[in-house]
Amino acid sequence: MKKVLLTVIIVSTCVFANAQSWSLTGNSGTTQGTNFLGTTDAKTLTFKVNNQQSAYIDFAAGKANTSFGYQALNAGTGSSNAAFGFKASFSNTTGKNNTAAGAYALYFNTTGYSNIAVGIGALYRNTVSNIVGIGDSALYNNVGFGNTATGSKGLYNNTSGSYNTANGYNTLFNNTNGISNTANGYFTLSNNTSGSYNTVLGSTALTLNTTGSYNTSVGTNSLYRNVSGTGNTAIGYSAMYYNTASNITATGYEALYNNTGTFNVAYGAYSMYNNNSGYSNAAFGNSSLYSNTTGFYNTAIGPLALTSNYTGSYNTATGYRALYTNNANYNVANGWEALYSNTSGVDNTAVGFAALYSLTTGQYNTAVGDNALYNTLDSYGNTAIGDIAGASYHNGYYNCFIGANTDVNAADYYNVIALGHGTICTAPSQARIGNSATTSIGGYVNWSNISDGRAKKNIKQNVPGLAFINKLQPVTYNLDLEAVDKIIQGPQRKDSTGKIMALSKVDANARAAKEKIVYTGFIAQDVEKTAKSLNYDFSGIDAPKNDKDMYGLRYAEFVVPLVKAVQELSKMNDVKDSAIQNLQQQINELKAMIVSGRSITNGQQSMVNSQQSAGALAQNVPNPFTNSTSISYNLPAYYSSAKIIITDKNGTALKQISLNAKGKGNVQVDASTLAAGAYQYSLYIDGRLADTRQMIATK
Repeated sequence: MKKVLLTVIIVSTCVFANAQSWSLTGNSGTTQGTNFLGTTDAKTLTFKVNNQQSAYIDFAAGKANTSFGYQALNAGTGSSNAAFGFKASFSNTTGKNNTAAGAYALYFNTTGYSNIAVGIGALYRNTVSNIVGIGDSALYNNVGFGNTATGSKGLYNNTSGSYNTANGYNTLFNNTNGISNTANGYFTLSNNTSGSYNTVLGSTALTLNTTGSYNTSVGTNSLYRNVSGTGNTAIGYSAMYYNTASNITATGYEALYNNTGTFNVAYGAYSMYNNNSGYSNAAFGNSSLYSNTTGFYNTAIGPLALTSNYTGSYNTATGYRALYTNNANYNVANGWEALYSNTSGVDNTAVGFAALYSLTTGQYNTAVGDNALYNTLDSYGNTAIGDIAGASYHNGYYNCFIGANTDVNAADYYNVIALGHGTICTAPSQARIGNSATTSIGGYVNWSNISDGRAKKNIKQNVPGLAFINKLQPVTYNLDLEAVDKIIQGPQRKDSTGKIMALSKVDANARAAKEKIVYTGFIAQDVEKTAKSLNYDFSGIDAPKNDKDMYGLRYAEFVVPLVKAVQELSKMNDVKDSAIQNLQQQINELKAMIVSGRSITNGQQSMVNSQQSAGALAQNVPNPFTNSTSISYNLPAYYSSAKIIITDKNGTALKQISLNAKGKGNVQVDASTLAAGAYQYSLYIDGRLADTRQMIATK
């Protein structure tokens, strides 16, 4: 720039340098190095207009100053300075290596060095060194160090602020003692006074900031109204436009536009647009947490996530339009449009594509899986895990669906448990394990039912036994699964076009195999009819609860009437045994009378015959005995039963020996278990005592 201005001045004033050699109307025949405008000694080359000094070039030893303009470098004794313009560097005395271009540029600089001022009034009041001011009134009042201003009125009022960079009209205009600020763009940081370590890029960014520090603002109007907020980062057009708080990060078009809350992070156009005092929120995605005003501790990741939330807190939404209409607390949504419709429901968890999509005011629901609990609206306490689990209807409360396609066949069911792929519950308070293709359910122990007497009342012993059991009709049968489907009318899977999807090959084969199994059991309707005929309220019948529910039987319940039937049979058998015993005794008595009527009463033969008819015992041999002894006996020709009973001195029976032969016989008695002492042995025929003798055991 020095060379250009110097050449222009020399050419335009050449006619005054040598009146004899230079023509006022032009010159010709000049040669480089031979013809020139200037001096041949070390004196200052001075230019005057109207006999007033207007410029000079000083190449005296140690100076080399250049001045063009009225009173430019007027009092200068410094060296290597260049001044171009009216009173440019007017007050310089000993300053050196300065460049001033423009009226009043570096006007008051006296001893400062290595400064560059370009523009009217640039660095007007500057007195320090290493400053660059380019633009009308740039760094006009500066006395700070290490500042650079490029643009009209940049750093205009800076006094003691140092290491600032201002590029653009009115950038850092009011800065006085703020340090290490970088402002790029029209009116950026124009009101900053003492704020420091701010970085701004974009027209009117951080325009109203005065004392806020450590802010980064990139984008037109970003952090426009921030005054004292500190530690903020705003990237994008009008990002954090109204922000007044600290420690905020916003990236995106008008992200956190109205923010006044603290510790918020927003990434994406319009993210947290309306937030004012809400704090500790994180929004990632276009319009995420758009409407939030005072809600806190929310996390939204995905376009339009939590976009309608304004006061709800402690929510986490991950996915496109997750928790879209939410304004409640403690909800977690992870997946495309998960918990989309929730407004005031709290403590819900949805994981999966459109999980809990329709829920509005329900609470304490958990859905894991694509479309899980999709149509549930305002219920509470439901749990669904699996693809489209519990998805077909608006469910009641406390339902549990575990497995893909687990569901119910009507709305508003409550307290149901469906466990296993495709398991369908058909009535409230019902539990189902397995689908229509399941062939075995079991484990290593039997099922236990609660049966504590402390928890029972109205106990009655009125269970029918044989009357109920005798009327049951056991049958064998095969299941008709198509008939089952027609009765329960369970939900059917549909493709994206709404067409009903056919069963998979695996499911179809499993159902076909199930229909081939021959089962043994009862027909529930027959059992119900039998029970009603006896006025018996039989709990083994699981009657349908609606027109889409099916009959069932609890086969374990049949044990009770079966036990009752066995007890009845046992009692009947005892009565029969007693009657038979009485009849037998009568028969025996009649036989004895007949036999005794035929006896002979003469001589020894009569005695023998009498003994034979009545029975007799002989003395045991040996007697006394130690280990064993032999007992001989004689039984009549006709009798029903006979036995020998050994008793102690107290009459307590110790051994009983049954006798089957007729006439004479003997038995061996093992005495190893008998203690030393006297014993009796007696013969009983048909329950009557026939004879008794005594024996002695020794050790």
